[in-house]
This record gives sequence, structure tokens and C-alpha cells, in this order.
Amino acid sequence: MKFSFTVREDQHRMRLNIFLRESGVSAALIKKIKFAPDGILVNCEKKNTDYLLNAGDVVEINTADDDMDSTVIPQNGPLNIVYMDRCCMVVNKPYDMPCHPSFNHPTDTVANYFMGYWQARGENKICRIINRLDRNTSGLVLIALDAHSAEKLKGRVDKTYTAIIAGRPDTDHGVIDLPIARRQESIITRCVREDGQRAVTEYTVKKSDGMLSLLDIKLHTGRTHQIRVHFSHLGYPLEGDELYGGNLDRINRHALHCTALTFPTPHTGEIITVHSQLPQDMQKLADMIK
Repeated sequence: MKFSFTVREDQHRMRLNIFLRESGVSAALIKKIKFAPDGILVNCEKKNTDYLLNAGDVVEINTADDDMDSTVIPQNGPLNIVYMDRCCMVVNKPYDMPCHPSFNHPTDTVANYFMGYWQARGENKICRIINRLDRNTSGLVLIALDAHSAEKLKGRVDKTYTAIIAGRPDTDHGVIDLPIARRQESIITRCVREDGQRAVTEYTVKKSDGMLSLLDIKLHTGRTHQIRVHFSHLGYPLEGDELYGGNLDRINRHALHCTALTFPTPHTGEIITVHSQLPQDMQKLADMIK
């Protein structure tokens, strides 16, 4: 994929590699493409990365990102695309579908179906998921379509979730700021622990009957199992979250859905917001809260 940038007056006589870094191109990508014939061009001419630019120059990069990821098996399958532009795609993931293949689950993942979608169109794409969701978390997944877009999106995505928890928090709006670490005896589960990484979860109670509460949640950090661990630690496990003490009587997976993503699309900077309705199993449970 190609991207172009115009050199401003205040960037006159700036070295090409510094200009690219200021434009959001990663050092790894510069290293990867700088020797390609059309990897980095200035006014349609190949230049080395210490070239001194002039104001008004047009710099073009070709991400050369068409190498097939041989570790992922392309599959035709359900890929519910809800937004797409030249840089990124948003899909609505059902629960019970992993984002990436694993040893025990090599197929039927978002990545498999993504690869199959592009292969059917005669293109090779690597699946660069920006906000990975747990297998049983449903909702919106943002995928960058090239390496530069992935770099531009990193850390710039606002994520909103809906969760259904047991009980009711003490306040209708709050911020949970508790560090999370991996349990020493497990490679999967996490816990709140002083030596963990900082994790910040903001929540708003939308409705509650005391037994169950429907929450809107915004993540300010992105730790593994963050929402599930925080609410379990406080005594309000997610419904259906057997791993962290949730009740399976009313729903057979943890009641968590990514309902909105807001991000700047890399090629224009336009702010995009994509929404997703609750799936049927969570909506049925939410309707039980009066």
C-alpha cells in the first residue's frame, strides 16, 4: 500500500529518515522498505534515507506489505465486516471465535477468515489486529491492512464495552485503578497484584436490579482479561465468566461485548466511530434487568 506526505516549510532541509519518523512511519518499516526499488520515493525518484528534503517535496512510501503470512491457513467463512477503508477494517466478531490461530485452534478464527477474504480477491494481506478480543468476548475488532496503518493506530483507539455483572457496584460511575499480573501458577489467568502492570477501567451503571447490573465500560489501558479481573476482584464477576467466578446459569460465556470503537483512519486522520448492538444472548440477559 502507498502513502504520500508533503514536506512543510518548517521541515525544509530535514533528513528523509527523520521526516518519515515524524510522519509516523516506524523505524522497522523504514528499514524494511528503504532498499526496495519503489520503497521510498521523493518526487517520484528513489532517494536514500539521509537525503535532505526541500519544502514542497512529495515523499511516497510503498509498504510492500503483500507477503502472505504462511502460519495462517486462509479460509472462506463468516467475516462480518461493518467498516472498511484503504487502511483498516472493522469486523463484528461472534463469541466462541478466537482472533488468532493457536496450536489447539488452528482454524476458524478471525485471522483465517480475514486471509481467506483477501485471497479470494486476489490480494495477500497479513492480519494485524489492533484490539484483540478474548475468544468468548464478542464485538468489534479493528484490523490494520498494512504495517504503516498498524503503527499509526497503535494506542489511538478508544474502546467501549458493555458488560453484565453479578451484583451492583457502590457507585453508578467509577474508575478502577488496580495493577494486574499473571497468576504465578497459571499461564492463562490474571489477578490483581501490587507488582503487576497498571490497569485502569472506567465504568457507568446503565441499569441494575441489585442482582445484575448492565455496565458501559471504557478501557484506559489494555491488559489481558482486564475487565474480567477487575470486577471479579471487587466481588462483581461477569455473568458466565467461569474462569473468574461468574455464574453460568443464565449465559454460557462471559457477558462482555465490544460495542464501540473510535479511531483516526490513517490515510486522512478522520475520526471514525463504529457501533455494534448487543448479541442475542447478552440482550436477553440485559432484558431481565428491570
